[in-house]
Amino acid sequence: MTLRAASGQRPPGPAAIRLAETVSDAGTTLFGCPRRVKGKGRRGIGTARASLGGVLAAAALLAGCASGPTVQPAGTAAPGPVTQEAPGLQVSVDSRAWQGRPRNLTDRILPFLIQLRNSGTTPLTFVRTDFFLLDETNRQYLPLNPADVVSVLGGQPSSTVVNPSVGVASGGGGTAFGLGLGVYLGGPYGGDSDTRDIIPQALQEGPLFPGAETRGFLYFPIPAPGYRTLRLVVLPRDIPGQLRLEFEFQPIPK
Repeated sequence: MTLRAASGQRPPGPAAIRLAETVSDAGTTLFGCPRRVKGKGRRGIGTARASLGGVLAAAALLAGCASGPTVQPAGTAAPGPVTQEAPGLQVSVDSRAWQGRPRNLTDRILPFLIQLRNSGTTPLTFVRTDFFLLDETNRQYLPLNPADVVSVLGGQPSSTVVNPSVGVASGGGGTAFGLGLGVYLGGPYGGDSDTRDIIPQALQEGPLFPGAETRGFLYFPIPAPGYRTLRLVVLPRDIPGQLRLEFEFQPIPK
């Protein structure tokens, strides 16, 4: 954003912070007003002061912008996990639990929080491919590798980058000088590229010993448009008898 003090004109007064949302795959940009602008006019120097309170309020707004969940358990709109038990195993699934970064993950990925409890007497081993989704036409969706999710979302470490710029323009009998200051939150594209929680919060693969519990997210691709139901199917490999558990979900009405 540029403030100008042209020759022969009154320097600009105090300016407020403008918040601009960039429509892209990766986020939001916060542009701050320049702190000081100099012009060659008869009146000398004009000063623009940015409100620190405005910056903090805008940052809080960005941090609080979360996407809504995309699916819910079939037949109910109540939040919370749904649980099924089988001999030696308890499985809970929550489709509305994502609170991590990026906050808009559900715009492009379908996360399910999975909790597993080994209630048997022997270790059970779980991997991502023990889980898959089926829609009503039996199209199958496999869980994504968390590292691939980070790559797809263009993940960047959280940071703040400040990019100053200076501009000069002539015309209308005067010369205008401007100073711009761009502040980027959460990496080069803003807060939506902060994917630091995806890998740490993913469901860990490996053995689950008797009496132990584990929990974490599985990340699925967004199903094909127009689906009416989804079944999350669990096929534990270490339980005899080819146990199959199914959790049914439906899109949340818009």
